[in-house]
Amino acid sequence: MVSLSLLSVLTVLSTSHPDDFVYQFRGQCYYRNGTEDIQLLKRWFYNREEYVYFDSDRGIYIAKTELGRPDAKYWNSQPDVLAEARAAVDRVCRHNYQIYKPAAIDRKSEPRIKIIYAQATDQEYEEILTCFVGSFFPPMIKVTWLKNGVEESEKVTSTELLNDGDWTYQIHVNLETTIQHGDVFTCRVEHSSLTAPAKVQWKPETSDSARSKMLTGIVGFVLGLVFFIIGLLVYLRNTKGIRFLPVTQNNPIS
Repeated sequence: MVSLSLLSVLTVLSTSHPDDFVYQFRGQCYYRNGTEDIQLLKRWFYNREEYVYFDSDRGIYIAKTELGRPDAKYWNSQPDVLAEARAAVDRVCRHNYQIYKPAAIDRKSEPRIKIIYAQATDQEYEEILTCFVGSFFPPMIKVTWLKNGVEESEKVTSTELLNDGDWTYQIHVNLETTIQHGDVFTCRVEHSSLTAPAKVQWKPETSDSARSKMLTGIVGFVLGLVFFIIGLLVYLRNTKGIRFLPVTQNNPIS
């Protein structure tokens, strides 16, 4: 179900009374199966309490409190008021659906996926893999962890769906597990913006820590090679300044 809402607020300040009075109107359109089945709710609030509303499914005004009974009774007795409220389903809801559908309904944004490794605080599970999925729209999404091609269900936790504030969403799905050399972990994401599930793999030997160790080894090897070459050049340079005198053999006297 898709909904569009319009909120109008009127604050009344009274100089003779210490309290303020807030009057609100809220118009809500609910779309079930596109525009085939539309429900319009026109709701009135006084000091944050709803007191009367119009429901297009019933076609009348309905009082929710004693304050709303006079309004509901009067509006329901006026054919032109009822006709105008019922016509708002087409005039407002169906009209606005076509305007906002490209930006709100049809809009899609592909998710961005990244896997982060961290040490776990639980001694039983030594590592945590987190699949960060963000920048996707619409919000419906499915994220699955696989270890060596087999779906993981235990020790999988997830954050709630987080709003990025730019009409996109993000979610973090954690997997607590033990990791051995040769394991392959896959974060699989299914979303309506994708023609096929997106998969991002993570291997222990390609992790940041493994790459750091590899980089340290490479740097150590390069430094060792540099010092070896420098030492060799110094040695060769010093050997050029040494003169070797020929040694002559004395023939024995016969």
